Order: sequence, then C-alpha cells, then structure tokens
Amino acid sequence: MSHFAKVENGLVTQVVVAEQEFIDTGALGHGWVQTSYNTIGGVHTQGGTPLRGNYAGVGFTYDATNDVFYAPQPFDNWVMNSSWLWVPPIAMPVDEYFYTWNQETTTWVQGDLRPIPEPIPEPVVEPVVEAVVEPVVEPVVEPVVEPVAATEPVVEPEVAVETPVTPETPETVQP
Repeated sequence: MSHFAKVENGLVTQVVVAEQEFIDTGALGHGWVQTSYNTIGGVHTQGGTPLRGNYAGVGFTYDATNDVFYAPQPFDNWVMNSSWLWVPPIAMPVDEYFYTWNQETTTWVQGDLRPIPEPIPEPVVEPVVEAVVEPVVEPVVEPVVEPVAATEPVVEPEVAVETPVTPETPETVQP
C-alpha cells in the first residue's frame, strides 16, 4: 500500500492509503499524487529513495514545478531551506531542555527539562554449548507369549497303537 495526496489548486486536501491500481481506476477522482510517509526534508528515514521532498499533510503545498510537498510557513520570518523545510532566523539551542519559538521576541523560550531515559541494561547472553547428540536406537522387543491358564484339566490324546497283523498260519490238523 502507498500514500496518496489529493491536490487541488496546489494544496493538499486529503491523504489516503491505497494501491496504485485503485488510484488509477479514478474511483476517487483525479489529482492524486503519491507521497512517502518516510520522506522528511528530502531524506528517506528508512534508507530508501526519498519521494517528493516531504510526506504530504492536509494543508501542505504541492509544488508541481519542483515535484515536492512542503508544509505551510509557520511564521513570516522563517525561510525555506534547500531540503524543503522551514527554518527559523535563529537556530534552536540543542541541550537538555525543550524550547518553543516566540514570534513576538523572535527568540527561543526555554521550557521543561527533557527527561533522561533510563539506560536499558544489556541482556545476559548465555554461552552457547555445542554438544553432539547421538540418535537413540530403541531395542527391538519381541512380544512375550504367556501360557494361557487352563480352566479344564489337560487331557492327553489317546495314542492308538497298531498291532501288526500277521496272516494266521493254519494249524496243523491232525487226523
């Protein structure tokens, strides 16, 4: 998804997030110009390619000649620099305080002390221990067949014994 600014008579009246293909359909009308959320002062904050000077906001000016967006002038004595940003006639102090611009005195007024962030402790990193893990080979277990308890007495089968049959010899008949 990308950001697009609706430009009417050189002023941004609306900003939407949409796909380029949707903008190209004309469903939202015409006059949409792509803007990059990550572009400030001609620099892409994420290391990419800057797009049109600054991210467009409602009330910004679109300079079609230079193909850039820039914010409204905050005070009459502020001037635009080469990065399309408004700068005061006196640089703001850089220290531990907040500052606001006073146009009547054309000076910076010191405000509250900036909070000092608590240091973030570095995480404890446990050393990595390398170990060789041998695969576990499960032994093959043969099933054990248990004898079945007999509920009736075991009767041995009778074995038939065959007696050899021999031809009978005739008895000697006595006369």
